[in-house]
Amino acid sequence: MSAILRHFWEKHPIVSILLIALLPRLIAAFFSKGYGMHDDHFGPIEQPFIIMHDHSYWDDRSGVHGHSIVYPALHFVLFKGMQAVGMQDPQDKMLVVRLLHALYSLLVVYFGFRTAEQLSSRETAKKAGLLLALFWPLPFISVHNLIEVVCIPPMMAGLYYTLRSEEKRKFAFYAGLCFGLAFVFRYQTLIVAGTAGLILLFRKQWKEALLVAAGSILCASVIQGSADIFAWGYPFASVIEYFRYNSMHSMDYTVGPWYNYTLLLLGAFIPPMSFFLFYGWLKNWRKTSIVFFSTMAFFVFLSSFPNKQERFVFSVVPPIFLLSVIGWMEYTAVSDFWRKHRTAVRSLWIWFWIMNFILLIPFSLYYSKRSRCESMYYFYGKKITGLVLVGGSVGTIQPPQFYSDQYMENLFQIESETDIQRVAQQLRSAAVQPNYAIFFGIEDIDARHSRLENALGRKLAFEKQIDPSFLDEVFYRLNPKHNKNQSAFIYRMER
Repeated sequence: MSAILRHFWEKHPIVSILLIALLPRLIAAFFSKGYGMHDDHFGPIEQPFIIMHDHSYWDDRSGVHGHSIVYPALHFVLFKGMQAVGMQDPQDKMLVVRLLHALYSLLVVYFGFRTAEQLSSRETAKKAGLLLALFWPLPFISVHNLIEVVCIPPMMAGLYYTLRSEEKRKFAFYAGLCFGLAFVFRYQTLIVAGTAGLILLFRKQWKEALLVAAGSILCASVIQGSADIFAWGYPFASVIEYFRYNSMHSMDYTVGPWYNYTLLLLGAFIPPMSFFLFYGWLKNWRKTSIVFFSTMAFFVFLSSFPNKQERFVFSVVPPIFLLSVIGWMEYTAVSDFWRKHRTAVRSLWIWFWIMNFILLIPFSLYYSKRSRCESMYYFYGKKITGLVLVGGSVGTIQPPQFYSDQYMENLFQIESETDIQRVAQQLRSAAVQPNYAIFFGIEDIDARHSRLENALGRKLAFEKQIDPSFLDEVFYRLNPKHNKNQSAFIYRMER
């Protein structure tokens, strides 16, 4: 059997690598439920869900939104199709979504392998492709709905075809089409496409640069331009609003130092190996100039922009990791020092693989935001007239109503003790009374329950406690301010 597998590996390396890459992504699709961050649920999932249940949400839109409607619209069509064939359960729908993203994410591995072939040798490409297939954060982030990740396959395809444009000019146009699609998903990838085009101009490859620009403009105009005309009345309305908003509100969100993303990548690439990989990335810049400078420009822009959130850098993690692996492998193959210290090289790689699998397994099984999703899923199939959300030490959270399959506008939030009387007064005058309450946080739960009962004059009957997943609990304890992964307590509000 081992001889057969070895022969298949040598004969069909890219197929072998894709099959290997598929396994952890399928595991993540089935087990890594929930959502990683706010924007990968409340944009592409929650918005089309609301429109399906209340079309006035779309009809009454006012002001241009600074995000593309294309990716949410794809989910709208998908959800409509699933409903048409009788699929109603929200968890089943999200499983389909994750499976589709798992398959789509294989393009990252495919174009990573092809790019490594162009920049190095087939043997290096096989090793680099295998590392990209099993790199620990990719299965988890690939099956969720982050535009920072969805844009990676067309962006990497664009870089690959730009490299191949030296062989045939038609590949430059293909590159432009791919860059245009990446732009539709995430506008900031314009930096990658623009840098690649500038490098072609610097090399005096005028026609290739023109074809890249033409392909990008054509694809972006047909998809994003027409979508914005449909939604907002004129082309690229959301693009203009996106850049306007971010220039005006760059300091309104998480602000970090310039080295924030550098430290993040050094940690993700597993120290001490990460320092050697970074050296390989930087040392090989001449040979990999198109991919290197395109991703470096994006990385420098993110590092200099005040608003810093971890997900922003996800878009360039695979290409930077790929170039790092290629550079380090090629360097150790020719360095006199490392050729004399092969044991040290092997030890570094053994350490990397051990730590990578230690991280890969739990993250591929990670049910993120479990208590939030399961507390809403508890109401699937139940009649609910409204919710009272009672915050704990870190307040309340926006409920992912998709999992209840019910759009509830009748929501009342109690962030702190001082809100109880205010909300109680609102409820006394409400035309429709909510029939459930959710308490977040286990601390002082009995006392908070009693205070709300007394304020409302209604009995609260306990129904279910939903705890966060193991990693949710870990992240909450590490940073409770930004990771509100608390236990949820569901109560029925009796008359």
